[in-house]
Amino acid sequence: IKLVMLRLLNHRNTIILYSILIFFLSSYFIFLNFFNESGYWFDEWCTLLSSDPNVGLKIINERHVGNFEKPHENVPIIYYLVLRFYFTIFGYTAENGRIFSLIFLVLSSITFFSLLLFFIQKKESLFATSIFFSTPLILWMSNETRVDMFVVFFVLLDIVIFFLVLKLNRLDLKILLLITNFITLSIYPLTLSIVGSQILFLITQKYLNKSKINLTLNFVILSIILYFIFNYDYFIERSLNRDYHFAKLYLNFFILYFFNVFFGSVFFGSIFFLIFIFFLISKNKKIMMDQILLFCIISILTTYLMVVISSLFVTPIAAARYIIFIVPIILIFILKSVSDFKYKIFFYLFLFLLASANLITNYDKRHIKKPHTVQALNIIEKYSVNNILALPTSTLYQNYISTVSKIKHYNLFLSFEQINKEKINKFAVLCLYKPRFAGVDETHNFEYCNQNYMGFKDFEEIEIPDYKIRIFKSKK
Repeated sequence: IKLVMLRLLNHRNTIILYSILIFFLSSYFIFLNFFNESGYWFDEWCTLLSSDPNVGLKIINERHVGNFEKPHENVPIIYYLVLRFYFTIFGYTAENGRIFSLIFLVLSSITFFSLLLFFIQKKESLFATSIFFSTPLILWMSNETRVDMFVVFFVLLDIVIFFLVLKLNRLDLKILLLITNFITLSIYPLTLSIVGSQILFLITQKYLNKSKINLTLNFVILSIILYFIFNYDYFIERSLNRDYHFAKLYLNFFILYFFNVFFGSVFFGSIFFLIFIFFLISKNKKIMMDQILLFCIISILTTYLMVVISSLFVTPIAAARYIIFIVPIILIFILKSVSDFKYKIFFYLFLFLLASANLITNYDKRHIKKPHTVQALNIIEKYSVNNILALPTSTLYQNYISTVSKIKHYNLFLSFEQINKEKINKFAVLCLYKPRFAGVDETHNFEYCNQNYMGFKDFEEIEIPDYKIRIFKSKK
């Protein structure tokens, strides 16, 4: 029996089977997550409003820097312009915003697979990609209208081009690297740690292997200089922003370095952290001689150092999703190390079981569940109400409600005056009530949720997380 098991584990198609099963499980849970009718957080409302295809670029720019409708965006405008173009083609709905992130999950996975093909076999690259695809934070962010998966894709693409330059040493690829570095930095300035890692890696190669990489090094340095020249105003404004922020640096950061968030929980994060430390120690003499392992270590250390320095002296950035782009780099380090491991067939089995258990346990086990927007609309539907008044009268909130696909089955009103003009006998108030997003004033009494309306009586009142629903009927 032991011999049969060993042959089964060592069969060349076993690792492919692992990959297929993980991809299937991940896709199933993505499907569940997408259709679990979860709503948007406050910053996703901001993303929607900053990407509205129904207004001109002047208003988009005003919204991006912050105006009477919404606060300023921390992320440069490129992401919002690309998302706006996507909305123009496919429709301006909250659901399409989440599909946009799913598209970049798929593109990121393809790029991740392509990168690993430089260093390990195809079947091992496929397995590594399945582990990336199933990582909880990656799955969670692919279900949100945020910049995260967009950034992950461009970072991976940038690294692919970087290693193509090292492999082929062609001038056209070096120019392409300069362009992708510049674009990646302009999309998300925190990727400076990745571009900076390219410089440190090239310097290391220059002195360790006597590599002739002066031109490549100059192109990388030039990409950073060009970024600071063209984004000078944004960089200074962000550097001086020392307002309240939830992403402050706390001592617990130094325990697991966000692995607990990357991999879904303290338990699974600790296991992946221990695997990472095990290979870091066991391969300490080989890392300097292995290009991808060395680049990964430099990138990870540089990114964590950036988090500490920026949070202490510039602006707080100590949040796991702010550096989500190092998740695939951590996984590349682990999976490349496993591919060279003596007992790798057992390690692949262990990682398969670990990833499967993690998926089943944490696919939607977020610290805070997302708002139940569609569930609120379903409650209203049970009362056979077709008219909805969305409160408060905020462009940001009411714009979000208007983009939820299910709202097309209702008549949406933005003020009671509109309802009075229509001579309606029954309506529901969908009221934002004690929302759980960061920065909410705890002293707020939400008076707009408790007001009465002349000529109508309060028939029913229901509270769910983030919302209060009130049903009104005419007194006549």
